[in-house]
Amino acid sequence: MNERSFFDFDSQPDDSDRFESTPWGRRFENSTGPIHDSLNQDRLHQDRVIEGTFDADELPTHGEIIELIETLHASESSPFLARATTDRPHLIHLPEHYEAGYAYPLVVWFHGDGSSEAEVAEVMPSISERNYLGLALRGNVVAGDGFGWSVSGEPFQTLVDDVESLVLAMRRQYHIHSERIYLAGFGSGASAAMELILKKPEWFGGAACFCGAFPELHIPKRRRRELRNKRVLLATAANSRTCKVGDVVAAGRLLYSSGMQIGTRVYQDAGSTPSSKMLSDINHWFMDDVCSPVL
Repeated sequence: MNERSFFDFDSQPDDSDRFESTPWGRRFENSTGPIHDSLNQDRLHQDRVIEGTFDADELPTHGEIIELIETLHASESSPFLARATTDRPHLIHLPEHYEAGYAYPLVVWFHGDGSSEAEVAEVMPSISERNYLGLALRGNVVAGDGFGWSVSGEPFQTLVDDVESLVLAMRRQYHIHSERIYLAGFGSGASAAMELILKKPEWFGGAACFCGAFPELHIPKRRRRELRNKRVLLATAANSRTCKVGDVVAAGRLLYSSGMQIGTRVYQDAGSTPSSKMLSDINHWFMDDVCSPVL
């Protein structure tokens, strides 16, 4: 993946070159002793250098490191400033046997019409029990007995701000791979995921959109560079009323013309929620990217 994520706190590809092979080792110089002889200067300099290390138990935690980075980068125009906590209902799903030392991919899930953020409790285990952290937000409009998604105007801009706030908050608490943050959704949630990756492609590694409608899909010219090589999975079902096979083909062609990597799936049946096969395919699609080297 060529693009760096917003959520990696502006790290650069060559940043690791600045550090020594032993990251927690430091060299200290005792400058109290005089140098008597220029011929012995090199030998004396070597004698004056000592090695120091940190106690492993005293190393900062992941959350403390993130907090320090945010503090160091803080300015009026910086994304590291403390942001108001969103009041949008949401749920976080932890993988089975969560390990703080491992940088997990994050799946941001957008539920279908008539559902809510509680859907993540069933969706994430069906995608994978262990591979990802999950985040689900409640839809921004009422739909049936639950909620759905609007991808226009103020409701959508509020959604963008809420996703930003929640992901940054999660990164302070959990170990998330900043370049492996993915969007996924079903129905109107798929439409929301599509609009979000088109608006903020630098934030995300890809999107999986199932049975969504894309009647006015628009590729912003100013975003074409960031969209290049972004991965998008488009899928529908043969009996879907909201997303015909022809709609998927047309959307795929448009996205491909902008340089994105497009995958497509057509399933036999579509219900009101994603099938186990769809969710399993999301896992395989994302893992193809997770297992590829970061460029």
